[in-house]
Amino acid sequence: LPLRLWSAGCASGEEPYTLAILLREFGAARAHILGTDLSRAALARARRGLYSRWSLRGVPEEVLRSHFVAMADRFALLPALREAVEFRYLNLAEDAYPSLASGIWGMDLILCRNVLIYFDPETIARVARRLIDCLSGEGWLLLGSSDPLLTDIVPCEVVVTPAGLAYRRAGVATSVPVMGAPEPPEISTEPELVSKPVAPLPSPPLPEESPAPHPDSDDLVEASRCYAARDYRRAADLAGRVALADGLDPAPWIVWVRALANRGQLDEAGRACAAGLDRHRTSAELTYLHAVLLAEAGHHAEAAAAARRALYLDRSLVVVHLALGGALVRLGDINGARRALRNAESLLAALSPETIVPASDGAPAGRLAEMARVQMQLLRGEAA
Repeated sequence: LPLRLWSAGCASGEEPYTLAILLREFGAARAHILGTDLSRAALARARRGLYSRWSLRGVPEEVLRSHFVAMADRFALLPALREAVEFRYLNLAEDAYPSLASGIWGMDLILCRNVLIYFDPETIARVARRLIDCLSGEGWLLLGSSDPLLTDIVPCEVVVTPAGLAYRRAGVATSVPVMGAPEPPEISTEPELVSKPVAPLPSPPLPEESPAPHPDSDDLVEASRCYAARDYRRAADLAGRVALADGLDPAPWIVWVRALANRGQLDEAGRACAAGLDRHRTSAELTYLHAVLLAEAGHHAEAAAAARRALYLDRSLVVVHLALGGALVRLGDINGARRALRNAESLLAALSPETIVPASDGAPAGRLAEMARVQMQLLRGEAA
């Protein structure tokens, strides 16, 4: 599967593009790099990939020659590197995540450097918990040298590395000594990036299992409660048991797939989604989840096809229009992407800003409308 990397608070794009350059030099063929910010102007600048000599001060000449094209007083990032990064609007303090609707879930690496310092203590705790929740089982969170230590704020493990402090989900085994509350060392601004093998998203159905013959009738309710509380491990265990024992309702399959994906267990999520669709071929939400998982595996043509199938089943699902738009952007179909986003905007305009959008992981209509507007602005800049 592709590496999943997120630059949270990416400003004009230098950080996520640096990740793209590093991955290219390391020979990592497949990765999903996401940059988010709450400034629409900064996102538009980031998408253009044009930087002044001052912005690139300290960058070795060899890197400039290999990855940029000189244009008068500017340097233009190579198109392949620009296309390697997806930019999205996100307000870390207010928006809901992990979220399949925004593509923020199951991250192998999150960079959120010198952002938390701008928040009050209550907001720091809320954002820190969500960042940790967005990590895959083997994911890492790196903060800036000015950001607060998280061990006293949220359940997590902090690892002291030669590059500085790195955070992981609580309970993750590691060969690096874990310190309960270390004195912050000098932190490098260039953390070492380590790639891992990638593999295609599996599509065959789940193997035959031996589910509990009589699952508790309250298990799905409890699984949904655990999911809402971001206890994805417990939610996956309960929902999976109900799904395998009850073939009549797609709801446990949806909770199961979402919980596995939010934990970064994309192999398992792919198998569960394929098995769920074998039993519930008319479920628009499962078909939508299939489209999301295909997109995350880099199969954008198949993701677009799955999104269109989901729209055939239910054209009112806003998140499917957004997913289709994202897939079409990656395929270079800018006009098609704009149509999909316009459809999403039209549906969202009929909802009050506070209305929670179906299948969106709790995102309100106002936030998704803002995301769609920003993506439309970025596409206008792309067309220009």
